[in-house]
Amino acid sequence: MKFVCPVSGLLLLALNALAGDVHGHALITKRLTKKALSPIVYNLRGTAAPAAPHDAGPVNEFDRMVVILEPTKDQEKLAPKSPVTETLNQQGARFEPDLIVVPVGSTVQFPNSDPIFHNVFSLSKAQAFDLGYYPQGQSRSVKFNNPGVVQVYCHIHANMYAAIVVTASPWFQKPSADGSFSFSNVPAGRYRLTAWHKIAGFHKVDIEVPESGVASVTIRVPVDTEQ
Repeated sequence: MKFVCPVSGLLLLALNALAGDVHGHALITKRLTKKALSPIVYNLRGTAAPAAPHDAGPVNEFDRMVVILEPTKDQEKLAPKSPVTETLNQQGARFEPDLIVVPVGSTVQFPNSDPIFHNVFSLSKAQAFDLGYYPQGQSRSVKFNNPGVVQVYCHIHANMYAAIVVTASPWFQKPSADGSFSFSNVPAGRYRLTAWHKIAGFHKVDIEVPESGVASVTIRVPVDTEQ
């Protein structure tokens, strides 16, 4: 029989009672107007690279962004979300999706769906790894135990690039198509909102979450126009 301490239960109720919501909006101050050219790269064993997918239209910059809400040093930290298993598929000589965000302790699988070899690797401080060459139909996986941004590449195809954002915060998400995001039931106190964009990098703003009601926040992310 499990015994629940009445004091712990009361404390949890008190924390929930002194919690507000965060409603935010990310703003892109510049847009990318010129596509980067994919270099011609060597393919292992002479196999031809699969044709690159046709461009379906302009890129939504919010698909390249992650927002994370973290307590400041004076604010008590809460436990991260439970680990999950996500997939970065290698298809069409690119990673699909090319940006994911996961809790600390999560595992990411890297299946190869192309009729050619790939070699997935990262030199990032948060988690360096090299999965070696493997063909279509095989997969490798990596467990991410440290928070940070892990930039992922392929040794064979220089145009392949993805990012895995690993966080110890329980509040994270990718903004919706219009840049909006929200976090519910956040304990009152001072927090730092961080936006990470694949091109623009980190941008941060501090906010105060009330004991009840809503804290509204706007975070601006300047994305330079390529010349």
